[in-house]
Amino acid sequence: MLVRVKNSLLAVCFLLLLMPPSFAEAATHVEVAVDQLNIRSVPGTTTQIVGTVTKATRLPILQEQKEWTQVKLANGKTGWINNKYVKMIEVPQIKYVKSNVDMLNVRAEPNATAQILQIIDKNGVFLQVKKQGDWAQIKLSDKVSGWVNVRFLTETAAPAPKPVPAPAPMPVPIPQPVPIQTVPEVPSYPSDAGIGAGTIELTEGYDVYTAPDFLGTVIGQVSAGTIINHYGYAGGWYTINYNGTYAYIYKPIVPEDPGQTLPIEIPVTTTPDPVQQEATIRVKNADTNLRSGPGTTYPVVGNVQPGQIFPIVQTEGDWYVIRMPDNSTAYIAGWIVDRIQPVNTLPPSGGDTSGVGYNNGMIGNEKVYIYSTHNRESWRNIARNTQGSSVDDPEINITLVGKRLGELLQGKGIESMVNQDDFAQKLAEQNKSYSMSYTESYKAVMAAATTSPNLKYIFDIHRDSDEPRSKVALTLNGKTYSRVLFVIGTANPTYLENKKLAENLHARLEATYPGLSRGVILKGKNEGNGVYNQSVSEGSLLLEFGGTNNTLEECYNTAEAFADVFVNYMLESQIAFK
Repeated sequence: MLVRVKNSLLAVCFLLLLMPPSFAEAATHVEVAVDQLNIRSVPGTTTQIVGTVTKATRLPILQEQKEWTQVKLANGKTGWINNKYVKMIEVPQIKYVKSNVDMLNVRAEPNATAQILQIIDKNGVFLQVKKQGDWAQIKLSDKVSGWVNVRFLTETAAPAPKPVPAPAPMPVPIPQPVPIQTVPEVPSYPSDAGIGAGTIELTEGYDVYTAPDFLGTVIGQVSAGTIINHYGYAGGWYTINYNGTYAYIYKPIVPEDPGQTLPIEIPVTTTPDPVQQEATIRVKNADTNLRSGPGTTYPVVGNVQPGQIFPIVQTEGDWYVIRMPDNSTAYIAGWIVDRIQPVNTLPPSGGDTSGVGYNNGMIGNEKVYIYSTHNRESWRNIARNTQGSSVDDPEINITLVGKRLGELLQGKGIESMVNQDDFAQKLAEQNKSYSMSYTESYKAVMAAATTSPNLKYIFDIHRDSDEPRSKVALTLNGKTYSRVLFVIGTANPTYLENKKLAENLHARLEATYPGLSRGVILKGKNEGNGVYNQSVSEGSLLLEFGGTNNTLEECYNTAEAFADVFVNYMLESQIAFK
């Protein structure tokens, strides 16, 4: 009897192995396994080609017919592909769930004895992250996830965008009659006077605070040209609605100061409640991937094309959850789309990123863009500011090295642009801290990328900190150089392409100028900015030319060596020249 059971089990296993993949596993998508694959109108190698897809593209399965599978394309059309050129895979679908009981425990681990993180009821809707046995992990917030038993969950539709509540009305003094004037005058209020609600048009950008206090928390910025409702003014602070809560911007009214541009007061009789409209994104790149989760390691669930617009359901880090035409949801990377702010709402908290006023002199045919986020970094032997850990100078600084590099590349026939904007000064003018440097320089980088469609390489030139000369200086053939270090931010999801370029240039420097390169280092968000504006281009690099104990002349020498190696790289890769 035991022998017969064993034989039966072996037979079943053998039959399972012989079964086609569609029966052996619940395939939902195909993944293209060749560089280019034709999509046919009907099954057959001689039928009409309705499109082509590239390797690793994933498409949903509609039906199967012998050696062919019908799939749905990103444009909504359907077609057939030959099974021998694809892999059958199961792609997890984005799923929202809710509790089917009240007082459901959400635990830290997938077991009934783990710590209780939260108790939910039937009213909440949660994104299911993954499933493990009888337990499902759900997102409680952008930072916290927990586990619940699946028997207490029911699948449901994605939550609707949450409307932003209008602030409660504030007491407004009864306005006194005023004579009608042909040209309205800006009222002259003392700086500590309180005035009623109205509308203000901002002539420059401002930080937004949680309280009318410079020691308070900055929660965002509002840009020049924004017209917003304010609910009162006192002590130089306007009370405004920012994302549904009271917030404050500091703009004192000082009419007697001829050098200050006053905010324009537009009298209003009523202050309408802010109306929350749905924010959307517009796709910028061709064949942009949609994914099942907030990261490039999640499976591709579809593709979208430039110009397509989708409503935002919610944000998760640098990713948007968007709603598709069929009311399903998908994830899309925030750095390859434009966020479209609803009319009559404030811009996103990143502030103005228009880049207006940057990159004076840029033509639009540049292939290389050079700038310095920390543009006042200087050297100890010449810097006029050496207080504390600072070694800075407003004139003799790292921007001169970027300028020299740009001149060298131009002289070798490579169209280059060297940014000369004083980011440190712009931060000071906006009362922003040094930590906002990359936010400020990002405006210039994005403006450059928009101006020049040919832009391939973006170099952010820095100098390192107080390193000993034995580490940052090198003498070759009687000439002293500042050693160069490549820094790649790993918080940029496409950082591997930046890293590949850095490693290529490092190897070339080693071959031509042995020891000049200090190598390539990776930095995440826990070690600094983490992105360093490198998400704008796969050819973006942050270059540390020596440190505070080098000299400007040594950095000039390194700029010459780097230009020599980089031009050879461009020639060999046939990117810069026709």
